[in-house]
Amino acid sequence: MKNKIINRYDTTPNGEVIIKIATQNVEDLYNYYDKKSTFLKKDLSEPLVQYLIQSVDEIGNHTFVLQFYFDNNTLNVSTKEKIQNSIGDYFSYLQELEQKKMKEQIRNSFIFMFIGFCFVSFALILGRNENFVLEIISEGAMVGGWVSLWEALATFLIRWLPLRKKLTLYRRIASAEIHFF
Repeated sequence: MKNKIINRYDTTPNGEVIIKIATQNVEDLYNYYDKKSTFLKKDLSEPLVQYLIQSVDEIGNHTFVLQFYFDNNTLNVSTKEKIQNSIGDYFSYLQELEQKKMKEQIRNSFIFMFIGFCFVSFALILGRNENFVLEIISEGAMVGGWVSLWEALATFLIRWLPLRKKLTLYRRIASAEIHFF
């Protein structure tokens, strides 16, 4: 299956997958609302960002280059450098946002884990009583504790991998080799 996907792309003589981006103007690469910002501070257009992410995700671990084609522009060296830097900076920025999300999720996991252990401990202490009301409170605390512990574990077991995958994609795109035609 993976080879069929890779066969959809052209490759360089070195075997690198070529991701082609064609547009009329350089300005089409950037968010319409950022027209007054400098190149390095502009947000890339959302369709371009999604296209790059989906393409890099699709090709997996293959090395790749980005090739930009512009119909209406002759690019000078300065503009090429600005585009390269803006793409690298934008995906580095997205990478920082994902790292922030990961840290937040890890922090929340430790909080849930602490709360879960407190609830389970409280339930075990209360469970030793013969009082019916205290037994009900004990069972409720036990359930709440296990739910909290599951939430903490779910972050590490389930939510961690997609965030890590995004970080890898963003890192790869930020450091991609870029060619202009």
